[in-house]
Amino acid sequence: MSLRLLDGEIDEDLVWSTTGVDVFEPSLPWRTFRWRDGQKHYSGTYWSSTMRDHVVYESRLELTRLLYADFDQAVTAVYAQPFLLSTTVDGRRRRHVPDFLVLREKGVPLVVDVKPRHLLTRPRVNFALGWAREVVLSRGWDFEVWSEPPEAELANLRFLAGYRRDWLFDEELLAEIREADLYGASLGDAFRAFPHHPEWRVRVAVLRLLWCQHFVTDLTEVLSERHVLRQGPASVLGAGRRDLPRPVEAGEPDDEEDEQVHLIQRARRGGRVSGAAVRVGVGTRLMYDGEAVVVEEMFGSAAGNEVLVRDRLDRRFRLSLREVLASGRASVIATGPGPEADDDGETASVLFAQLGDEALAEVRERAAHINEVLCGFRSGNAEFPEAGEPRPQYGSTVPKLQRYEAKATELGVSVRTIKRWVSAFHTDREAGLVYGGPDRGSGDMGGLGRADPRWVEMALEIMAEHGEDSKPTRGKVIRSVGPRLVARHGKGEVKLPSRATAYRWLEELERRLPTFRLSSKRNRDIAGRPPGAYGKLRPTRPGEYLLMDTTRLDVFAMDPITMKWVQAELTVAMDWYDRCVTGIRVTPVSTSSIDVAAVMFQTYRPRPAGKDWPAYAVWPDHGIPRTVFVEREALEPEEEKEGKAKKVKKRGVASPALVPETIVVDHGKPYISEHITSVCQRLGVSIQPARLRTGRDKGPIERFFKTLREGPLEVLPGYKGPDLFSRGERPEDQAFFFLHELEAIIREWVACVYHLRPHRGLVDAYAPGVRLSPAKMFEHGVARAGYIEVPRDPALGFEFLKTEWKPTHHYGVEIRKCRYNGPGLDGYRGETSPYTGPKAKGLWPVQVDPDNINYVYFRRPDTRSWHTLEWEHAPAQKFPISEGAIEIARKVAGEKYPYPDDETAVAELLERWHLGLGLTMAERRLALRRAREQSAFDLPDTAEDDMRALPTVARILTATDDPDEDGTAEPTTDEVEPYEGLVAGDDDEDDELDSPDTAEDFYDDAMEDA
Repeated sequence: MSLRLLDGEIDEDLVWSTTGVDVFEPSLPWRTFRWRDGQKHYSGTYWSSTMRDHVVYESRLELTRLLYADFDQAVTAVYAQPFLLSTTVDGRRRRHVPDFLVLREKGVPLVVDVKPRHLLTRPRVNFALGWAREVVLSRGWDFEVWSEPPEAELANLRFLAGYRRDWLFDEELLAEIREADLYGASLGDAFRAFPHHPEWRVRVAVLRLLWCQHFVTDLTEVLSERHVLRQGPASVLGAGRRDLPRPVEAGEPDDEEDEQVHLIQRARRGGRVSGAAVRVGVGTRLMYDGEAVVVEEMFGSAAGNEVLVRDRLDRRFRLSLREVLASGRASVIATGPGPEADDDGETASVLFAQLGDEALAEVRERAAHINEVLCGFRSGNAEFPEAGEPRPQYGSTVPKLQRYEAKATELGVSVRTIKRWVSAFHTDREAGLVYGGPDRGSGDMGGLGRADPRWVEMALEIMAEHGEDSKPTRGKVIRSVGPRLVARHGKGEVKLPSRATAYRWLEELERRLPTFRLSSKRNRDIAGRPPGAYGKLRPTRPGEYLLMDTTRLDVFAMDPITMKWVQAELTVAMDWYDRCVTGIRVTPVSTSSIDVAAVMFQTYRPRPAGKDWPAYAVWPDHGIPRTVFVEREALEPEEEKEGKAKKVKKRGVASPALVPETIVVDHGKPYISEHITSVCQRLGVSIQPARLRTGRDKGPIERFFKTLREGPLEVLPGYKGPDLFSRGERPEDQAFFFLHELEAIIREWVACVYHLRPHRGLVDAYAPGVRLSPAKMFEHGVARAGYIEVPRDPALGFEFLKTEWKPTHHYGVEIRKCRYNGPGLDGYRGETSPYTGPKAKGLWPVQVDPDNINYVYFRRPDTRSWHTLEWEHAPAQKFPISEGAIEIARKVAGEKYPYPDDETAVAELLERWHLGLGLTMAERRLALRRAREQSAFDLPDTAEDDMRALPTVARILTATDDPDEDGTAEPTTDEVEPYEGLVAGDDDEDDELDSPDTAEDFYDDAMEDA
């Protein structure tokens, strides 16, 4: 056994001779998940409530095993890719890495390998799992192979897993529900049993107790309000098995019964209608998880009918008859002829749809003649006779052969034809009487008619070769087909079509493999589609999946430093369930991890609504829809102004507040950075990366970008179109809006238009015809799954900052050659921290805002309160400066001064920015970030000081100012205001910080800076 220890070191070739868990130490995954172009499975990290940390998985099937382990109250730890197992089998060195190691409170450790059920019979897979199983069992541990669990049970666990984070729920309400006697009540009654609490709050609390197994219910059926709550440990079926099925070579039948089934299919003749039923009883053979079993006994139980089955090793076990008949794990082996899904011929509806009115009338008339031959009545029923029926020659006493002869004479056909019609009528009813049927060719040529399949295959082959090349013409493909057919099949073996026919065939092939009509980029996208059915993550509640992505906007913005155009990028967070956009941030040139964290922060703490927004576009401050939460005063208190009777209500926010469970991101550096991973780990958020170059994995957010481009952006000055072919002559000369103004426009359009417009992609499965908007779908989700309230911790913003691990010294802490100090370090200077791990190693965590290095933040372990540490040169700065800016400032000053200090370096950089002299792209990008009028996070005051002038706090405080006497409020710092030039410094007065600027001041200051 080889382990990768927590400090990153590898402990190789440990002798596994003991039978306890002592041989295993907590370790890092032996290998992490890998990504490649064309990958089909999804890998990611799951936040486990058992581990209180991220656990990696390589496929969605492995994620199901993590869900079951997290739900199991007996599990104490789960380790992914825990160790490398090495041994000698058949004289050859073998290596294997199990998928999971599950430690249990009672019992030996459990080693789990995850494989789809259809792969277990493959010889190589079966052999690898077989020797690993023998090694594990020989050491006294348990071994399990996990496959696909029951769908309904998995759906229930997925739904309940959204309530696994304990700190999000009201402990007093949970205790009140525990004390109530709800055993025996239905789930719906429990939701409504506490009328003094809002139902959405009770709903999430009851579902939380279902996850904790204080209540248990039947999880084999999809949860509904009819489910009855019971007491006792929860019982789940799962999909784990200790033994392995017999390996099967390619083309070999699984068992004797399978061979018998193949023989029956080959020998079947007729009986399609009468042979549709299959008997299930004692002696019936079933295929269960790839193994043939025989029913030995059937009996009833409280859970329904059950069967006792025996496998080929004479082992007996019980199965639910409902599972045998309805689940995908079991199927009945037919012992007689009957209809099959792969039978030749089309269904009756398909045949009749291809017939004209005259042909249909002919079939009906022929069926009436056959009915008269068989029973004497054209309708086929003696209760509906026509005039003169039954005729003497077709009476029931007349021998069958005489009736055949009479009908043949009447219709002018042979007796053999009548017999053939009767046989077809018995087998397929009226569909068997369709004479000849339409010519469908070979069944796979589609609209190509009688085209030679070899010509079609060669044409498709040549078209596919141009997937990565420039777009060809149809003539080039036609000219290339002939020589290749001669080289492959010989001269004259394949008849070439005429030029007109070849063009017509290529038109049909264009539908299968687009090559000529669309752009090359679009053709490559279509060629990259999966050949089978699309898989899809189906969210079941708001917050289950949060989509995040960044795109370059198709409109130019204006640089407030140089007054020239600049490229802008938009980062968006969208709740997949309801398509509500919960976070928006526009950045200059490029996006960093701090911008992604800021967008995530907006999901928890939405930005304030604009003061001129219509009331229907504003969300309540608590994020709960007004139609769901009626008692708004409970969470939206009114504020009195200095004892006066006049009351003013808060404005509200621009989007709903959500607690995301999983973020779905791409592989851009800002999204897979250590910063974002650590934020998600601290907040209990799982990470599901999309597959490489697969935009459809984030389809809703990609569609939002297109809607945004075709909606508000294309009417703005400076719009440049989606590509070079759509661009005007000089759109950059029309750039008019600054970055913060562009963000304000997008945010208002989302709130006033996008959230209120019905979307075709939003469908309620129980009312598919109802058109729903994102706002209505969010209300639907809250009514269905309750609302998990966002934590009200005012210090939540610190969790989204970047964490640096540093030692403490007598002079403070040093980060990127900058020294920080403050009273918060008193008592911890020079001490080793209690934190362990490969990153900590006795260092202290310090939270850093990369956009403002004037201050960092330290949490004292004794009081758990945040303290601000100030940069030694911060008093000399009158604005925030980023970590990138200080690095460039040092470089610029180093070219001019031999030994510049940081204060001189910053002054030199400011001089270049204001004069616009020799700005490099990096300097220009940093200047743009400095010019932003809104900060990323709402950080509260720390213990030392008021901090109102701290840029990461003062500019974006959410509290509104007191209104004036006439009821009109002054503009607050958290509103999007015009650019005011340099940001206010620490020595400005409070009234100066809050005073508004006029539009004339804005442009005067901007021109002055330029």
